Amino acid sequence: MTAGAGAKTPLPQPRPALSVPQAAARGQAEDIPAEKPFRETAGEIAILPRRKPVVPASELARGATEAGNNRVASVSPGVDSRAPDGEAVTGCIAALRQLGAVFERLPPVEAPGACGIEDAVSVSAVGGMALVPEAVLSCDTAAVAARFAAQVVAPLASSTFGSDVAQIRVAASYHCRGRNRIAGARLSEHSFGRAVDIRGLILKDGREFAVAPRQTGSDAGEAMRLQKALRAAACGPFTTVLGPGSDAYHDDHFHLDTKPRRSPYCR
Repeated sequence: MTAGAGAKTPLPQPRPALSVPQAAARGQAEDIPAEKPFRETAGEIAILPRRKPVVPASELARGATEAGNNRVASVSPGVDSRAPDGEAVTGCIAALRQLGAVFERLPPVEAPGACGIEDAVSVSAVGGMALVPEAVLSCDTAAVAARFAAQVVAPLASSTFGSDVAQIRVAASYHCRGRNRIAGARLSEHSFGRAVDIRGLILKDGREFAVAPRQTGSDAGEAMRLQKALRAAACGPFTTVLGPGSDAYHDDHFHLDTKPRRSPYCR
């Protein structure tokens, strides 16, 4: 039907505002990370996983490509590690690659309560030294542990014993539990993937070094000198260092964690 002379043509109506899901579908949503919430559990402030930001449709293809490349082989130090599409990788993933770590990027680890890891990795080797068993840690803590293994453990053990390290014996990594495995105690840093326990080393010549109570003095021997040197060097890179003499719970291993602190706690 044709409008008569002088009739006004209706103006186009403005489009309704898009909801966030609709905008995301059109690739228009802003990628603004939500702030990380906190929960107080058993007397300790625990960080909960962040809600994942809306991902624009243009980024989905890149994520699918990277998902198929989770297992990362060792890379020589100093190499500019890059993602499959050529984009430079920064942060803990780049550090792990440059330190010669062999690791796997894991989905977020979920557990009851405050336990869990958002940015989890499983590290099986660093600089030619196997971690037995593999250590499941947060990515940031894994980078600290890998740097300590490559730059401290390997050279100290080699200079002390005259043999390179074949294996690092891991007593514990991620585990949702109370401190010292006591039911009802405050959650251990193991519960957040921020702690690794080291039981000892196996050298390439077959000799073994075990963390254990030892006598001090001039006749303490190579094992005691290495144990003291490792313990001293760990204080700083790790914010908590416990071992033989700290208490009965740590007589046979080093507990190393990256709990946020104002200053390191080393005993």
